[in-house]
This record gives sequence, C-alpha cells and structure tokens, in this order.
Amino acid sequence: MARLVFYHHPQAENFSLKYSSASVEEILSQRQRSDESIKLMRYPFETPVYVLYEGDSEIESAQDVDFDQEWLSDRIRELSRPGQVVTFRLVELLEAAVDVREEDEFRLYKEFEPQKIQQTLDHVSWGAPLPNVAGEVMSNLILRHSLPNANHRTGIAMLQFCIESVDPDFEMPRTHVDDDTWRGWVDPYIVDSKRLITVRRNNLRFKQLEKLDVDIVERKDGIQIRLSEFELDMHWRDALSEYAGQHEAHCTAFAQAVLKRAERDDLLDDQGPTKQDFITYLEDGLVERDFREMF
Repeated sequence: MARLVFYHHPQAENFSLKYSSASVEEILSQRQRSDESIKLMRYPFETPVYVLYEGDSEIESAQDVDFDQEWLSDRIRELSRPGQVVTFRLVELLEAAVDVREEDEFRLYKEFEPQKIQQTLDHVSWGAPLPNVAGEVMSNLILRHSLPNANHRTGIAMLQFCIESVDPDFEMPRTHVDDDTWRGWVDPYIVDSKRLITVRRNNLRFKQLEKLDVDIVERKDGIQIRLSEFELDMHWRDALSEYAGQHEAHCTAFAQAVLKRAERDDLLDDQGPTKQDFITYLEDGLVERDFREMF
C-alpha cells in the first residue's frame, strides 16, 4: 500500500508541511526552533514518520475584508499604471468570485500582495504568438499567487481577456465550476497546475519525504502528488526555475486548448497583444462587463 502524507494538516488546512523526520527527537528539536504556529502529526507507518506543519492561526472569511476603493488604492500607490490597472481588474474578479460563492463560504488563505502583480507583467513575452502571451499571463499570475484566493480562476479570466484584446468578438468556452464542462477538461489542467506549483515550492521537503519512503503527498481537495513522477534532487533555486518553465508550458497548452475548443484555430498563430494593447483593453473594453458571469 502506498505511504501517503498530507501537505495541508487534515484539521487545519492553513497549516502546510514544513519538516519531516523518522526521529522524534529531531522533530521536537525542530519544533522548538520554530517561531511560527506549529502542529505536529505522527504517521503510523511500519517506521513512523513525524511531520511538522506551520501556518497562520486562523483563516479569514471574505466577509471580513472590505474591498473598497480606498483599501485598494492604499496598496497599489507605488505600482506602475499597468500594474494598477491589472490589480483593479483582479480585485473585481475576486469580488465576483466571492459574490457567486457567498462570502461566508469563501476563505482567504493569505495576504493580498499587489507588488507581485507588477512582477507578472515584467515576465511576459508581449507580442509573441497569442497562446504564448495568454499562457504566460495566466502562469505568472498563478505562480506569484498575489490574491488571497481564486488565483487559478482569476488567472483563467485574464487569459480570456488577453485573447479578447486581440479579438474582442472571441467567445470563451464555458469554464464554470458548477458544470460538467469544467470537470471534463478545465479541472484537469488546474489539478496539474497545482501539482507543479506545489512541487516547485517544496522539492527539498518532498525529497526528504521520499527518503522516508513516502510515496504520495496529498493536497487539500484530494489532489495527490506521486513523488516518483517528479525530479526533486536539485537546488531549490533550480527547482523554482525548472518548474516555472514547466508551468508556463502547461498554461500555454491550456491557451491552445481554449482556442481549439472555441473553434478559433485561426488565432493559434496570431501575434499576441503588446503590454499596452492588453492594458488598454482592460481599461476600456470591460467597462460594462458583469464578471460574475465568468464564475
């Protein structure tokens, strides 16, 4: 039977795996050295494995955050104009996602980090073929994880806007969470994306688990990562680069699948937008849009 360890603590999903050992003394020593909130879990394998989880003491509800103009302006004052425009649209998308899923059911797992949105714009090959530009926009937003939740859903929405900035008449295939279309083709892309970004941030932790004969790490929502399927033996900086490249290719493949599913193969080889084209569309092309329809 496969030996499985949880990435998020089963009773506290805001706590994630930080350290593992077969030694009680070693794990307790590590616990004493940590300044973070800690939870310890013992896995009763033939040779027990002890896992230390670190995290925040509580998860906020979306209803506890006021997404108003003043709140947002305070956080993006130092961003460039393009960064401000993208941030405003992302927050509007997040608000729409919260509205659709109801505030009290929508959890906020981290702080809002708008400076990472600026970094996203600096790492896109503007003017490259459209699937590449759209895929890179989506990938970089997900990798930088600037929002407190819904980074994949808002990343897909930005991919859509990127395509629309080239062809405003483009009709996006349904990607709504609550229908069979999502489960049939969108969700597998998101699941694989979450696997890649989790391995990217944790290659050394997962390498240690592999040494302890753990076979599978399971994220929340039941997403399983079979460790033997990933190259873990590299410096953490190399892992950041390697898996960022794989994630970008994965999102580019998703952009191509979107265009093919929409029967718009004619856009596969079209030139993608420049940064200014994209920002202009976000400012002027979405004024009457009800973003709730995207969720």
